[in-house]
Amino acid sequence: MKVGIDLGTTFSAAAVYDKKNGRPRIIPNPEGERLTPSIICFAEDGEIIVGSEAKEYFESGEDGCVSVFKRRMGDRTAYCEAWGKSYTAQDLSAILLKYLKDSAERMTGEKIEEAVVTVPAYFYQQERAATMEAAEKAGLKVKQIINEPVAAALTYAVGHWRENARIMVYDLGGGTFDVTMIQMLKYGVMKSLETTGNHILGGKDWDEMLAGIICDKALDDTGVNIREEPEIFKKVTRAAENLKRKLTQFDSVSIKLNLPDYGEYIAEVMLDEFDSCTRPILERTGNLCHNLLSGLGMTWDDVTDILLVGGSTKMKQVPAYLKEISGHVPITHVDPDEAVALGAAIQVHLPMPEYVVTEVSLKISEVHNDFSGLESISSVSGNDDNSSIVGKECVLDNALSIRHSDIVAHAMGIIAVNDEGTEYINKTIVPANQQIPCKCAEAFRFYTADGSKNELEIYVLQGTAAPLESNIIGKYVVSGITHNKYENPTIIRIQYSYDVNGMIHVQARQGNAITDLPIREEPAEKDMSRFGKPIPKGELSVKKDGPLSVVLALDVSGSMRGAPIRNAKKAMCSFVDKLTEKTDDVRISVIAVSDSTMECQPLTNDMEACKAAIREIDAEITGVGNSWHPFYKINDILSAQKGAKYAIVLADGIWMNPKRAVEAAKECHRNGIDVVGMGFGEADEKFMRAITSGSIDSIMLGGSKELEMGFGTIAQEISAGNSKTLKIGKDGKEIPIQTWMTPDELKNS
Repeated sequence: MKVGIDLGTTFSAAAVYDKKNGRPRIIPNPEGERLTPSIICFAEDGEIIVGSEAKEYFESGEDGCVSVFKRRMGDRTAYCEAWGKSYTAQDLSAILLKYLKDSAERMTGEKIEEAVVTVPAYFYQQERAATMEAAEKAGLKVKQIINEPVAAALTYAVGHWRENARIMVYDLGGGTFDVTMIQMLKYGVMKSLETTGNHILGGKDWDEMLAGIICDKALDDTGVNIREEPEIFKKVTRAAENLKRKLTQFDSVSIKLNLPDYGEYIAEVMLDEFDSCTRPILERTGNLCHNLLSGLGMTWDDVTDILLVGGSTKMKQVPAYLKEISGHVPITHVDPDEAVALGAAIQVHLPMPEYVVTEVSLKISEVHNDFSGLESISSVSGNDDNSSIVGKECVLDNALSIRHSDIVAHAMGIIAVNDEGTEYINKTIVPANQQIPCKCAEAFRFYTADGSKNELEIYVLQGTAAPLESNIIGKYVVSGITHNKYENPTIIRIQYSYDVNGMIHVQARQGNAITDLPIREEPAEKDMSRFGKPIPKGELSVKKDGPLSVVLALDVSGSMRGAPIRNAKKAMCSFVDKLTEKTDDVRISVIAVSDSTMECQPLTNDMEACKAAIREIDAEITGVGNSWHPFYKINDILSAQKGAKYAIVLADGIWMNPKRAVEAAKECHRNGIDVVGMGFGEADEKFMRAITSGSIDSIMLGGSKELEMGFGTIAQEISAGNSKTLKIGKDGKEIPIQTWMTPDELKNS
């Protein structure tokens, strides 16, 4: 059989789809209970007790009892210790899931083939991965994990379908809170529009507040500080949940305590008092509801109904507060404790959705080692001019006729360098609230070096805040990147995908390759503080084994006399300034060429001396014609230098012997010198491309302003613009930016 499981903070449940009536039903546990308390007791003799019996021990103050561990899912540190053994939240969840599995099989007499397990919509990658691992450890074959509000909406939709209805699912559980907007479309088809929440906000916060009220009353009335009396405090905190439940039926509750140096004391808490003290917590859920509506561009008038899910919504204050802020009377057409498990039992029988490709802007940013610049645009809208009329309520013939597209709450980005190269930012690749499964490919440039590992480090982020304020999922190291001096920087395409479980996958390919580069996952550094600081000058320079060496060669033939030479010198000085903004580990030489060559400035790291030499250059200082070329001189200056070597040649025409010039330029290429030809005026484009070796194309420029802009592009960032293909290398080879098969798709193909 196939089952749905609600792994809850306070209570858990399992359900199965009943083929006879086309509806899901709860599978009671061996004690005949429809809900199983999410409490575990480790007995001293080694027995592990789960459920109601464990809850009795818990409330009586026995040692070895644990609860509320769902809030720590994904935390690999020990949640508790019992009789010398440590348990993580994942370990405890596996024990609870195994109990649910064994109980369901015992009560039905059937083996479980597959299961869908629910999680809060606002769970991050770590919590989702831990849930999957716990289920597998419990012996379950997990088809999918789905968001709790979606599961509840499935249950509701079966018996209360209304075309075009927008349902806000307000899910307040024992330890988590989610709010999701669901829209019903045509018969049986619905989609999630947006979701938000807080995975550490839930009924347990009300329990703690109630326990605090009791402690404060005892201190005021008796002078005894219960918080300093461990056994009494444990009794109060463990009784708080039951006291809170009683307040859903009565206007007051009381607890009897035996206080040291005082004796018997009865603390009474009135409902109004409880509601007043817990109002700030309740308002936190209201703020998240407002955020959801704001993100969708909606108001409360756009909401058809508010569906209450989760045991904590039974508190009287919840529906009263929601009516106060929205004007809607919340509906309770489903059992808030059972709806999630029942919806999971429907989902386990539904077909898996196909991947959706998320459109992004295609911008290439300069990266160095572990830095990349990526930018995306996408939006989800809940507004539809054709969906304003809500249809009449009806009952679906069969629960399995439903088709639902779910979303993932969190955006997914990467630590990147901003365009100015001054700070680290979170560049979103997949925006929040995207339909899942989804995938998005983006491309960026990566500088390589001969003989280097050439590994790119990717820090994956969930959320849209600054890097250190977002959830750092982990560090992925891309290896196998090849070096080609004629295509440096190289193009690396990165693909992010969210699978049906809301789990993240990272893939990478180089250039036009049709196979993935190897990627290994490593722990992120403990100290990530550098990503919150400005980038030091020179840190993002091209990867090299020594200083960056650059020769600027200027055509000074007669055609350059007057304004052309003045504009060229101005552009060269501007280039020097912009280059030194990127790195201070650079040396520049300046040469003039026409009928012969002259080294106006030997290699120097004195940029003022370099600019002074540029200003002294005049037209025709090496002859009025253009019978010579600069490449022999460039080779003499740079061939013996270590590190990255560039020659930038400015010319407004073609030299007298172009074949000889091209052959000499190629000799520079063979010696590791990247030549960039920049032509303007009457320069021959074919000739300029022939002498160019690097990934920066020859740029045919029409005037001095464009010439200066061209220099600026070389010294800073090389942008490919917003197209779906990139051109790299001297021949302008095109690299398409497209998504490709994800691991899931490959496995199922």
